[in-house]
Amino acid sequence: MKRFITPFILEKENYLILTFTVVYVAAFTFNGLLQQNLEFLYYTFLLGILIYTVLYIHHQLHLASFILMNLSILGFLHLLGGNLYLGESRLYDWYFIEGIFRYDNFVHAYSTFIGTITMYSLLINFVTDPLKKRYPVFAVLLVLMAIGMGTIVELVEFLAVIIFGVEEEVGGYFNNALDLFFNTLGATLATIIIFFYQYRPKFVQRIDGKIGKTN
Repeated sequence: MKRFITPFILEKENYLILTFTVVYVAAFTFNGLLQQNLEFLYYTFLLGILIYTVLYIHHQLHLASFILMNLSILGFLHLLGGNLYLGESRLYDWYFIEGIFRYDNFVHAYSTFIGTITMYSLLINFVTDPLKKRYPVFAVLLVLMAIGMGTIVELVEFLAVIIFGVEEEVGGYFNNALDLFFNTLGATLATIIIFFYQYRPKFVQRIDGKIGKTN
């Protein structure tokens, strides 16, 4: 573990990201112990494994600070959603748009959005040129991988239901379907952003050219 962390913290941005992550994981773990909330101690344990995995991947392939920062924020939002209460409701159950769009939906969409960008960053140097040139095909593969990643998260939640009996907190079939929908939405949005950022269609180049001339 030390050989992953030492080079990681030599970069100031990475040091700040790691510090923020360790502090909030420790704080939420302590809160879980005080509240005897075994469900979220389970989640913080899994998050610790995920942090180790990200450090290992970064050691091998050097993820961008933008991705590391967003992965850290994602972990924070997940733990915050289950621990913060607004009145009688958990933050996870709080609606931005009543009856339509809630915090949980946002976290799912954000998760697969960042997950898709992360997978693109990891895979782009290993895919063949024909696949790079056929971005729509590559985009579909990225979305499918992101949906698969989201399915693993649903299985983790299902395991929590079996072990801790938290059916009401996790939700039923309809909630599961909504999670998968917003997972797909987040992944699709990420592939669109990647397309405009990396492949720069001609009309975007023309707009950039006009802006450059005015400046």
